[in-house]
Amino acid sequence: MSHTPTVSIGLPVFNGAHYLREAIEDFLLQTYTDFELVVSDNASTDETEAIVREASERDERIRYVRNGTNIGALPNSNQTFEMARGRYYILAAHDDRHAPDFLGSLVAALDSDPDAVLAYGRTTLIGEEGEALRKDPTTGKYVSSDGQMVRCGQDLERLMPVETVSRYRAVLRSSDVNAPIHGLFRREMLAEIGGHQIHGSDRLIVSHAALLGRFVFVDAPLFAFRIHADSTVFLDREAWVERETGQADLDSPFATLHTFGNYLRAVSQSPLTGIECAHAYAATFGYALRPTVIRNIFLPGLDNYFGWRRWPWQRKAKAQFAAPSDPANSTTGTHA
Repeated sequence: MSHTPTVSIGLPVFNGAHYLREAIEDFLLQTYTDFELVVSDNASTDETEAIVREASERDERIRYVRNGTNIGALPNSNQTFEMARGRYYILAAHDDRHAPDFLGSLVAALDSDPDAVLAYGRTTLIGEEGEALRKDPTTGKYVSSDGQMVRCGQDLERLMPVETVSRYRAVLRSSDVNAPIHGLFRREMLAEIGGHQIHGSDRLIVSHAALLGRFVFVDAPLFAFRIHADSTVFLDREAWVERETGQADLDSPFATLHTFGNYLRAVSQSPLTGIECAHAYAATFGYALRPTVIRNIFLPGLDNYFGWRRWPWQRKAKAQFAAPSDPANSTTGTHA
């Protein structure tokens, strides 16, 4: 591109050929056009490369990089941010969908509020073929295409508190941060926060953002989150870590404590008054010691909280994921 775009869209992908064309076309058909689409291919073994290269030949706004080996999903996501040049940044997924006015609505929202750091809209849950998922009235959960129950918390899809600590507390207490993590961020603010980590990085990023500025909620269905057989919502913590890193058993008490330390550091680095800082620290400790966490420390075991290997009677059948260094043995959609 001959100029610096206003918006950078980061799209990390691994073996995403089944849905990738739709995701790319959604962005190419946006009513707002001043953007770049940065696609980081994590050594895919399917048709991903061919799909992106064909699209990039049609549209110069697409920038494509291919990793020689699979570096893991989270490092690949961070790589798209490092390549971004725009004033605003969005993290996209190869299997989600975006309304034609997704970019335009969110850019207008941030442009109209210089103190806001993040803008996002409402989420629609869709199935494998793009159909809207129905919500079970008795459980409050959505039903996937193959009949599995899916929890999708949408309690942040509303006007958020103006007061900083109240906004931070709302994110900590929320049941899901899917909509805001895929919203439009100010890039310099994300650079201050830092990238994704091993566990809980989505909530950490949104929580830190809450301490740095206001959120703008656009009350329109702009984003569609797709639930399919390979979705991470169906993975337990151990399998999730293996998918994101390509290695098993990396999550440990030290990683959990490191994540908690990052919340404390986020509070210490934010522009808060003394009273606000004290309240934010209290909210952080409340999140770390919430009743469900205390229960999981003792029932059914320490592994539930610290991420240690499960006790033998708790173990589920281990999912098969190929290591990043061996993409030839990978299955579709395992490492983004």
